Amino acid sequence: MEKNRIKDKDLYMIDLMKLLEVLWKRKVWIVSIVLISVIVVVLFTSPLFITPLYKSKVAFYPNNVTAKSDETPGKQVMMWCNSNDIKDSIIEKYCYKERYNLSKDTKSLLEKYEENIEITLDKFYGNILVEVRDKDPKIAYAIANDIPVLLNEIIIKDYKRNYYLSLTAIEKSLIEKNTAIDSMINLMISYGVDYEIILQTLQGIEVTKGYLGTNEGSNVVDKEALKKLKTNLEQKGPRVYADQQYFYFLVSQRNDLQSKYDALYLKIVEEINFLSIVEYPYISKAKVYPQRIQMSVFVAIFSFIASYVFFLFIEINAIKKFLSRLFKKKKKETNKIEEVIK
Repeated sequence: MEKNRIKDKDLYMIDLMKLLEVLWKRKVWIVSIVLISVIVVVLFTSPLFITPLYKSKVAFYPNNVTAKSDETPGKQVMMWCNSNDIKDSIIEKYCYKERYNLSKDTKSLLEKYEENIEITLDKFYGNILVEVRDKDPKIAYAIANDIPVLLNEIIIKDYKRNYYLSLTAIEKSLIEKNTAIDSMINLMISYGVDYEIILQTLQGIEVTKGYLGTNEGSNVVDKEALKKLKTNLEQKGPRVYADQQYFYFLVSQRNDLQSKYDALYLKIVEEINFLSIVEYPYISKAKVYPQRIQMSVFVAIFSFIASYVFFLFIEINAIKKFLSRLFKKKKKETNKIEEVIK
């Protein structure tokens, strides 16, 4: 057993020595191949062949966002992040078609947007991270800075949509009520001018007393005027009273609608921020693509292993051929010796 172990150990040492011998023998070739590979990678990852990309990112939390279903506020905001409103706004504002020489096809524009902009939701903390890549670091920063602003505008628009609808309905009702009130005012005026029946206010009562001469301290009573007014009140009094009450009702309704209109208008003009930014973007001068150092290291290791295996294969084949020839030569010599003996 010990002899077998010693033999195995000797064979292992022989194999290891052979491997090192091949490495030392072919070191110039291997080093040359590795250097050429690295130089090629550095050359082809330069701006002459590949346009470098720069990254800027922004992170934020939903703030006072009401989910429309069972989903969380974060998932609701993610739906808005992936909406066409955001994509179309960024594509149009930053001229993706001209800057990247793309066709007018919507598919190619959206593919470039999704390639350059990545939006993810942190499942544990609930914050949203936006990573923007662009060939211009300033534009990458500007896009990362604009996305929360555009997103907040979209959420505000969605949040205030019902307020706008209610405001429009109330505005129409106000116009109708004001038109009706104007008609009633003209009717009240005609009652006073044509029938001398004045709106029953404190001032109207005093004017009527003066017209009839029935004020305190007045000894003159205009019987003709009193008779005429009596006739008018008998004929038009109930109608005037009903119209006066309807007029007061319309004014009360108009005032209620105006109060609601003012409250809704305040809701609409109110400035709301639905996003709380926790990480602001900045202009980065470090390229994120291509990653020249990482690619060079990977190619160097790969080319070293590949070249070493290649030369090892060559050496093994050479050794096999050498042994095969040696074996044949010995076999011939053995055959000759046997013939001589015979």
